[in-house]
Amino acid sequence: MKKELKNRFYTLLETHTSNTSLVDHLWNSLEKKYSEKHRAYHNLKHLKELFDYFDFHYEQLENPNIVAFSIFYHDIIYNIWKKDNEEKSADLAIKVLSELQLSQNQLHNIHEQIIATKTHESNFNDSKFLIDFDLAILGQSEEIYQEYSQLIRKEYKLVPDFIYKKGRIKVLQHFINKKNIYKTAVFITSFEKNAKENLQRELNQLLHGI
Repeated sequence: MKKELKNRFYTLLETHTSNTSLVDHLWNSLEKKYSEKHRAYHNLKHLKELFDYFDFHYEQLENPNIVAFSIFYHDIIYNIWKKDNEEKSADLAIKVLSELQLSQNQLHNIHEQIIATKTHESNFNDSKFLIDFDLAILGQSEEIYQEYSQLIRKEYKLVPDFIYKKGRIKVLQHFINKKNIYKTAVFITSFEKNAKENLQRELNQLLHGI
């Protein structure tokens, strides 16, 4: 998995720089961030899963390379005690990717796409797909969803149960109340029903446990 992601990263950056030492540095920094010990879910495996969706929906993306950059950097900053992880991730992405041969418009799009993974709202095709790639886990089988929810709890293991449950219930209710969790027709068709059922099931379990 790590080798596959590394090869993908190097291939992506080859089209934007000839500075191999810079590419090495960027990959090593990225790998180090996504391998932090507190990341039970938001890690390299998460990136791999997003790229699986990326590959499947490649033809529906307007600027696949830009989406690929956004995937790599969308969770590069992840601290459960902070509420500005996406903003910091987006800012870091722009800072380090400014050394590549990318236009200001491309950098702006990367920034917008990463922020969209926080707001879960966008008017742009590629951002909508990135949002859906990131939330696809919600619409998987009950077994896969339960594993995901357990990994999220593990990331918040330092948070007491009663505080975690309160926050988690708020998040679950937010998604359940949305008309559509997903932004693209294909993801709504494929995953919306499952996602709502998974979220409601977890919510019921948490409410029952209070």
